[in-house]
This record gives sequence, C-alpha cells and structure tokens, in this order.
Amino acid sequence: MYSEEKEALAGICHMLYQRNLVTACDGNISSKVSKDHILLTPSGMNKGLLLPEDIIVLDLSGNTVEGNGRASKEYPMHQLIYQMRPDVKAVIHTHPVFATAFALAGKNIPDNYLIETTMMLPDIALAEYAPPGTQALAEAIRPHVPVSNAVLLKNHGALTYGKDLTDAYNKMEVLESIAKTIIMSKVLGEPQVVPG
Repeated sequence: MYSEEKEALAGICHMLYQRNLVTACDGNISSKVSKDHILLTPSGMNKGLLLPEDIIVLDLSGNTVEGNGRASKEYPMHQLIYQMRPDVKAVIHTHPVFATAFALAGKNIPDNYLIETTMMLPDIALAEYAPPGTQALAEAIRPHVPVSNAVLLKNHGALTYGKDLTDAYNKMEVLESIAKTIIMSKVLGEPQVVPG
C-alpha cells in the first residue's frame, strides 16, 4: 500500500539526516496520501536508516491501517495541521540545532535580516511550550497554523509543512540555514537589518 509514497518519505528522511536536520531517532515526518490515509514515521527509529517498509499508514483518527511499528506519538500535531490546512500534504518536525537554539532561548527568528526569510518563510511563528506527544502541544500550535508554514516549538524543536514533501523539506532546510546564519553573524557583531 502506497509503495511509491513510502519511498518518497523515506528519501526525505535520509536527506534530513544527511543535512543534519534530524538526529538519530528524533523528529517525525508525515505525508497525506489520500483523503483517508496519512503516512507517518515510526517511533524510535533512526531517520537515516529508515526503510520504506518501516513507514506506518494511519487513518485520519490515528489508527494503524498498515505497519508493524508504533506510530510517532506526535501524531496529534500532524493531524491538527492536516485538519486546519487542506493545502498541506506534508509535515516535518525535527530538532535542528540552530533553529532549536532560537526556540530554546524563547526567541523567534527575525524576519528583517535575510531576504530569504520573507521570500521563503514569511510569518515564522513561536509556539508556547507543551510536553511532546500531547494534545496540549497540538493546541499550542493551533493559533499559528492558519498563518504560518514554519513554527518554532519552545524548548523542543521546529515544524514546517507544505504542499508536498519536497516543499516541507525545503522550508526546514531554509529555516535552519537562516537560523544558523543569524547566530553565526552574531559572533562577528550585531547583524544589520535589510534596508527598508
């Protein structure tokens, strides 16, 4: 069931791992493959070693339709995004070092330093802390989902979503690149804002 879609999702997991956007077993990635089914990475599995057959097929209530592993406990967060944003077909949640550093400090990524921010990721949001894998975490992102495609999760990580897996992946890669560039520039001095 959904063999090509599973291949694509596993490929994105490998790219995230190779680009240091996900470490070992952290994070979770999903794609909505039909009006009834979502593919989701299993809990406790290294994303760099994930195989297509490891991916779990869920119905929209979170019940396993196919797969032997345990679905990521972060499913409520993915489910909420798909419910609120019919245009979204893929969700990526990881703990990339530099974007997570902003989240850990309780700071959002400024949108006035790099033009890539406003071009690729307008309206980056910062969600309040809630324990991972809880309905409270889904509720923490709720206010941001309609207006943002990238959310920092306080003391936790980052979340991006888009029209397909590649779009969601590109957003995560850009988010981390922007965060890294800003942090690195602070070593040299205070970053200068884009002239307005």
